[in-house]
Amino acid sequence: MHTKFQARRISKQRVESIRKSGRMKDAIILDSFSGFLIVEPVGSNLGDGDVLEITAADFELNTAWCLTTRSRLNEARKRLGLEVEAPSEALALEV
Repeated sequence: MHTKFQARRISKQRVESIRKSGRMKDAIILDSFSGFLIVEPVGSNLGDGDVLEITAADFELNTAWCLTTRSRLNEARKRLGLEVEAPSEALALEV
């Protein structure tokens, strides 16, 4: 699936620089256990790290790893064309 957004790593210094410059219009920055990630429009070059493959982005953009709200995380996943995580109250255990 081809999307107009990509996920990539971004340094803390670059996050601060982008926030100060006001270039955050279409980007979402996420804090994760492995560092900062940005979901940005393709070609915007906001991030300064490697672009993640879609399987790596699917793994990284998970409530287990990202320290952000579920709604923000789901918006980032949606922009990448990934399945959004179900609300915790909607999860059911099968016995």
